[in-house]
Amino acid sequence: MRYGFSGTIYTEGSRAFVGVPFNMWEETGIKGNIPCRVMISGFSFECKLIPRGNGRYLIPVTKKALSALETEKEYEIEMEPIETLSRINHDSPYSKEHPIRKIDCIETIPVQAGFCGHCCVAMLAGVPLSDAVALMGKGSASWSKILEALDYYGIPYASKAVYTRGGSYRLPPCCIVNNDNGFILWYKGSFCGVTDVDPKKTISFIEILLV
Repeated sequence: MRYGFSGTIYTEGSRAFVGVPFNMWEETGIKGNIPCRVMISGFSFECKLIPRGNGRYLIPVTKKALSALETEKEYEIEMEPIETLSRINHDSPYSKEHPIRKIDCIETIPVQAGFCGHCCVAMLAGVPLSDAVALMGKGSASWSKILEALDYYGIPYASKAVYTRGGSYRLPPCCIVNNDNGFILWYKGSFCGVTDVDPKKTISFIEILLV
């Protein structure tokens, strides 16, 4: 079902949002992350609504749409819940030429059970873990989902993963490691957010290109 309403774009830090003026739980019967297709003044994009509790949600406005729109101006908005986003990196405001940031440091996020892949992406992109979860969805991440998220943020990586096959290996300066079927970020000589990693349990890794 498609919903129409009037809304104003506002900014918080470097991000822009529109508040959904009704209770999504009551209107749609859907809870949790809600993928939607949004139309604002002729600009269409897909996103996951950001929950604010008790059925209240925010629409995150993409930078591409925001560049052609104005904040503090009221727009007619159409919004349609969809089953899933076309791809994680659909309508990304970033690219390899214009990534979310240059990786010259890592702010460590303690790795949480069930969110190890999300933590790797969040640390590389320099965003809160909640942003990575909103982008990638809940549940264990796969290599494909992690790489799609890196593509979304414009973070470059090697063309293929290296499989250690139980042999000796040398990690590059920055990479995501699949160790004992969990994902860990390696950055300049140490693992981020975890301790007691057994190198013998490393299955594969993919280099993150520091450019």
